[in-house]
Amino acid sequence: MTMSTWSTQPATGEWNTATNWAPAAVPTDTATFTTSFRTAITFSSTSDTTVNNIEFVAGAPAYTFMFDTPSPDLPSLTIAGQGVTNNSRCIQSFIVAASTSGYEKPQLKFINSATAGGSDMCYCAGPATAQGSGGGVIRFSNTSTAGSASFKVWTGAARPPEHNSTVGGEISFGDSSSADSASFTIYGTLGADGDTFGNVVFHNNSTAANGTFTNIGGTVAGGDGGNTQFYDNSTAANGTFINRGGTHTGVKGKEYSGANGGDVAFDGIANGGQGYFYNYAAPAAESYGGVTSFNNNPPEVTTRGASAGNGHYFNYGAREGEQGGGGHVEFSAKHGSPTAANAKFNNYGSAIEGSSSAGHTIFSISLPNNHNYYPTADNGTFWNHPAATKDGAAGFTEFSVYGTDTGGSNVPTAGSGTFFNLGAYTSGAASGYTTFSGISSAENAQLIAYGGINGGDGGRIVFYDKSSGGTASVQLFGNGELDIGDHINGLTIGILDLTGGIISAQLGTNVTGLTLSGELILKSVHATFFFWKKDDGGFEFNTPYTILTAPNLSSFTEAQFNGNSIEDVEPTFTIVGNDLQVSFNQDLSESMTFCH
Repeated sequence: MTMSTWSTQPATGEWNTATNWAPAAVPTDTATFTTSFRTAITFSSTSDTTVNNIEFVAGAPAYTFMFDTPSPDLPSLTIAGQGVTNNSRCIQSFIVAASTSGYEKPQLKFINSATAGGSDMCYCAGPATAQGSGGGVIRFSNTSTAGSASFKVWTGAARPPEHNSTVGGEISFGDSSSADSASFTIYGTLGADGDTFGNVVFHNNSTAANGTFTNIGGTVAGGDGGNTQFYDNSTAANGTFINRGGTHTGVKGKEYSGANGGDVAFDGIANGGQGYFYNYAAPAAESYGGVTSFNNNPPEVTTRGASAGNGHYFNYGAREGEQGGGGHVEFSAKHGSPTAANAKFNNYGSAIEGSSSAGHTIFSISLPNNHNYYPTADNGTFWNHPAATKDGAAGFTEFSVYGTDTGGSNVPTAGSGTFFNLGAYTSGAASGYTTFSGISSAENAQLIAYGGINGGDGGRIVFYDKSSGGTASVQLFGNGELDIGDHINGLTIGILDLTGGIISAQLGTNVTGLTLSGELILKSVHATFFFWKKDDGGFEFNTPYTILTAPNLSSFTEAQFNGNSIEDVEPTFTIVGNDLQVSFNQDLSESMTFCH
């Protein structure tokens, strides 16, 4: 093994020239850098080099190592031992500016247990020019680590050749390698191609460990932001992930005229570990907020999908002058069945109009669902916060099914999750909410709607279409609301626990009655209904409608239920066995008016 020191007066800047070293041999053990008048180091395009250690001694100047070989069969430099040590007090830089056909053909590679060094080390990966395509690759394999170094990843303006390039510069982790406590800043495309971006990718059993990842939002029309990607059985561990929103102002109503936000994507059976994920709103109108997504990309996973783990996810609405979409989490189940597992989600409201401007979490499938994939909230916990102002939108969680073909038996489900829907803090502001639409299911969830304060509306739980209530438990407080008025026919849930609250139901041909498989628990003086009817919706006066069925309903009295009038006719409640019926008796109302 050879130990050599970079010459103080080398003839060239090429690493692979023996006479540039003292003694005159290209090092294979330790390469030492001290003072020199050539500090820009390059690598031969025809040689591959392996060195155990790179050391910068005290007093060494700032060096720049340049890698520009496109798609090398073997890395230009492989670091295989202890790794990089910098005692110089200067920032040392490794710049990979090239094109590469894939992460398995890196220009710079760390193997065994080598480390990229401390916070005074800087690594960059991208294309050769700002107008270029794709980008170079820095690869970590075995149990190597990124140390506490700083990494920047970018791509250019050109579209990469199909199947012959990375989508942008890439920092790749494989095997059981680790990001350690390094920091990463990842940028999106500079051109019109919306599917190119700088990329930090985790494969196999690699881990983000305690790294910090900032995915910058897109800056051009239709452009993607920076991306951090987890595949296979990799994990976010204890990492911190910041996804910024797009900054390109789009044309209202014109698709793809804005920019996409920065993105963290979990595919395969990768998991969120105990990471912290911050998805921010887009500063620019018609651009999208930062996003964390699950099983939105190949490969197909037939047994299970990606998991949010025990992570913490914060989705911010547009505030402080922001005009675009809110931060969000997507469980899209396009290529697997993802789960929220035991994670915690906060969806914050916005200060501008439009539900998409608020922080939100979506569980969805599109029919036909040929693979029968579906997302589940599992044991996750969700807080849906109210709008920031009267004109703003509230944070929400949504379970959706798009399309009309049934396509399979599995649908988006709330699992055994817990959903806190917070009331508004001021009159006229929107409250946090959870919605179920299509044929999605609340399954065994706990759904809670709290009342508003200062005249604000209560949190909302809404069932649309043919969605299922499963055996979910619903708790209402104050003026919190359970809205089943736009459901098709009745809805069945498990337990209804009322400490106040409002149940909104439709009367007429489509009676949206509520059936409980468990108990009705009434902790307030009344159970309150809000009734409404569609124009030409088949509503009739003097007709009893069954609005609530519960196995313990016979233990209550009619006086414990109240509701609004319809066309100035007050409701009359009747308990028949385990059914609660309401009617609006027009003749009785007229008779009472006459007596007065």
